[in-house]
Amino acid sequence: MSSRNGSGSAAIPIATGGSVLRPLKAAEVVARNVVRAIRAQGLQPGDGLPSEAEMVKQYGVSRESLREGLRLLEVQGMITIRRGPGGGPLVGTVDSANLGRMEALYFHLAGATYGELFDAWLFAEPALARMAAANPDVALRESTMAPYLSGDVEEEAHDNLDIYVSGHEGFHGAVAALTGNKVFQVTFRAYGQLVAHHLATVADVRTIHQTLAHDHVKLARVIIDGDSKKAEAMMRAHLTNIVNLHRANMGDLLEGDVEWL
Repeated sequence: MSSRNGSGSAAIPIATGGSVLRPLKAAEVVARNVVRAIRAQGLQPGDGLPSEAEMVKQYGVSRESLREGLRLLEVQGMITIRRGPGGGPLVGTVDSANLGRMEALYFHLAGATYGELFDAWLFAEPALARMAAANPDVALRESTMAPYLSGDVEEEAHDNLDIYVSGHEGFHGAVAALTGNKVFQVTFRAYGQLVAHHLATVADVRTIHQTLAHDHVKLARVIIDGDSKKAEAMMRAHLTNIVNLHRANMGDLLEGDVEWL
């Protein structure tokens, strides 16, 4: 039976976990084994992986299953495929934006709204700020937050949207890294990546760049001071301000389906 979200469109009910014990398909086994090999060999982004012929032999699978498994990893950014002569698979990165893209498909199919996404964001990011400020390594807190203490906020907007988005996400990524918990760092940040992509698509985030940058300076100082409660509260206020500034721009989109536009 389908359900309906706030926009009235049919949605797929969220399952209760019946597929937890589903056996891996051949392509998924390939993807798992490639990831294990990358870790075991200590490979880093840009390092080359074995050729297709070598991996077919190594993993004992068909070329079709191997290629499907590599495509699964390529879509997630975990590997890249260099085309042409001398090409082949290369180690990619672990980027929560790629997880966000995949999550957007699940959220959209389930009928989740942007209002619900913002609620999740307002839950997750303040928790990351609290954990970052509670990191016992004072020197690490200082060095990680140092790039955001300058207060050098541009007074004039320019046309490079990437600078604003990457700057904002860079700060939040640094905060997440200080938690020391890679699961939180990847999963919680995926919400923020989804929000950033949405806001950059439907609104001009450059109009609030100065506000964001000033907030980052204040948050960085509180995290360095190790005040976890204040860091959590300030992050929640920071995010609430962003959401409120864009509510008028979003209009009906706030109750629309989450998607990667």
